[in-house]
Amino acid sequence: MTSVNTGRTDQHVVVIGAGIIGSCCAWNLRKSGFEVTVVDSVMPGQSTSYGNAGCLSTSHVTPFSYPGVTREIPGWLFDPSGPLFIRWSDFPALIPWFWKFWRAGTKKQFDWSTAAQARLMKQAIDDYDEILSATRTDNLRNKRGAISIYDSRQEFDKEIWKYEIKEAMGFDWQILSQGELNIMVPELDIGDGVAVYNSDWQFMVDPARLVSRIADACFSQGGHWLQDRVSSVESSQQGISISTESGQRIHSDAVVVAAGAWSNQIAQQLDYKLPLTAKRGYHSMVGAPGIELGYPLLSMTRGFVMTPMTDGLRVAGTAEFAALDAEPDYTRAKLLLRQAQDYLPNLRCENVSEWMGQRPMMADSIPVISRSPAHKNVFYAFGHGHYGLTQGPTTGKIITSLVAGQEPAIDIHDYRFARFRD
Repeated sequence: MTSVNTGRTDQHVVVIGAGIIGSCCAWNLRKSGFEVTVVDSVMPGQSTSYGNAGCLSTSHVTPFSYPGVTREIPGWLFDPSGPLFIRWSDFPALIPWFWKFWRAGTKKQFDWSTAAQARLMKQAIDDYDEILSATRTDNLRNKRGAISIYDSRQEFDKEIWKYEIKEAMGFDWQILSQGELNIMVPELDIGDGVAVYNSDWQFMVDPARLVSRIADACFSQGGHWLQDRVSSVESSQQGISISTESGQRIHSDAVVVAAGAWSNQIAQQLDYKLPLTAKRGYHSMVGAPGIELGYPLLSMTRGFVMTPMTDGLRVAGTAEFAALDAEPDYTRAKLLLRQAQDYLPNLRCENVSEWMGQRPMMADSIPVISRSPAHKNVFYAFGHGHYGLTQGPTTGKIITSLVAGQEPAIDIHDYRFARFRD
């Protein structure tokens, strides 16, 4: 493997994107001695990373496409309160992505995706331990686990195969008795439903602040920040040339594309477009909720999460497919809030703010963490879907190894950019 780091101490790497992935890449690169510039149109942690559910969901290793999933999708689509929604005016442009999503649901592809996801997940907590300790942000993490809830035993039985896969891969889970659930979450009412405790999960009480602190740690050690939007990127033997919308030009030795759902706008300038789409999520943030939760609660039946955070209770989730520039539809956020009240009857909702973010979703559910197939000084880190927060530090370490011309600590063959053309 050809090394970008030739022994000089002035190797300059530009990271495009200041979410959790870009910030972790920047921090790890700066820690390894590279000169780093981070470029984004918004401040670190203020885009998609701002409003996620805050969970480090290490045992969620099964992909979103699996054998038989296409039989379930119509029921979701025609249920106005269901977990999946498509803007039908935007659907024609999404057909190629959905075709590849369906193709990724074979048994062979499912097994491949599960193994690839688990490889990242098993490394996640160790890498978080390192970056949180170094940036003095461990106070933003809670290690108590999370609770998944099903509205009926029948719905849990339909998904027990996922828990059997988790167990086979070394992740713990247990069904909670009604007595245990009453002690752990007395505010929760699931009727005759089922609750499952995921002991390996952790969560962040302020994801936006976490990302900001990681980025600030890079900048305090000499990293640079530029608030601007990248319009074009060119790669040559002489290095990287980046142009921004404000007219600035940046020259560097290497570039890391970590622009989330917007990454294809740059990738297709340098290589080609990948099956990446925006899988939108919404949240309602409830200030002064009037109840206290000790754990994130995941409604597996309805597809959303209720997470206790510093500023209140965050109710986040749903999957909306629409054009990247489509206006938000906050009826989805309001629906989440009404469903949360079904589970938490004493929830007070007088002080609520709403948000929408664009999850960068690959058709096979696996991120791209890779050197460019055509340019030795271009690196990609995007497409983490629901798991960007979980996999940020691990991705940052992998990218830093690649930029330095070193072998990453884990096998990254499955995350390569060129896998859709191999």
